[in-house]
Amino acid sequence: MSRTNFLLHFGCGSTRSERHLASGKRQRLSADETRERLVIAGMSLLARNGMSVGLDAVTLEQAVRDADVSRSSAYAAWSTDDRYSPQELFQRTVLRRAVVDRNATIEELQEIVMAVVVEHGETMNQRELLREMIRVGGAANVEAVAGSSSWQLVIALRAILHSTFGRGRDEDLATWMDESEEELRFETINDVYKPLVEITGLRPRPEYGELAYQYGEISAAAMTEGLAMRYSLRAREHLDGLVHPHDPGREWSLYSLMFEQIVHRFFLPIDADDWNVDGLEA
Repeated sequence: MSRTNFLLHFGCGSTRSERHLASGKRQRLSADETRERLVIAGMSLLARNGMSVGLDAVTLEQAVRDADVSRSSAYAAWSTDDRYSPQELFQRTVLRRAVVDRNATIEELQEIVMAVVVEHGETMNQRELLREMIRVGGAANVEAVAGSSSWQLVIALRAILHSTFGRGRDEDLATWMDESEEELRFETINDVYKPLVEITGLRPRPEYGELAYQYGEISAAAMTEGLAMRYSLRAREHLDGLVHPHDPGREWSLYSLMFEQIVHRFFLPIDADDWNVDGLEA
């Protein structure tokens, strides 16, 4: 996340909207720019007040004021789904953004994987290449989560929404959040996990079949949330700087070590000879 977006997300510093407001001028925005500016303002509202009042903190009216956009343009931007009012659709879009932004983005993970392939693809065997992808990518993911407030909000909102069934609105929002989580899960599987498996010469274990991808992603997501909590409790000295038994020259995060075990639990090498296997269970 860029510094500008980070500041906008969490309400720090002087935003572009504030500067335009101070100058008395309003920038002409496209529909997409209007929506994005409002979502960022909504994320800031959620970060400031979401832990105490949940999604009630996210109102389109307040976002319009904070983002300094035309009210008519704002409501037009969120009048694209007949099932929801502009306010309801706005809340759902902010909730989905919070779900997506709580850890390293798919694009960031893809860039990390490709950078490892470019740097080491000609010098490492497939087992070593996978290990380096896990070491570097795992560290980047847990760093992103540890430095983000979105994951805390997502966990809190998930608990709030699933504990208040009986009120139609909250049940509907909980379903929307579940659908957002499911959509992100399949995007991660298709855009990160499957390419990684193909590049490194893996296949799902026969007892799991294609479900190996789902089991692996769910396990990794649960582990990410748990370790992120430990980072927030200042237990970092126990989470970073670990030694891998087969890679003693470099530091590993606890997340990366555990993620490697998840991979080996659900996947096998297609050709063990290409892996130069060192103690991998068949």
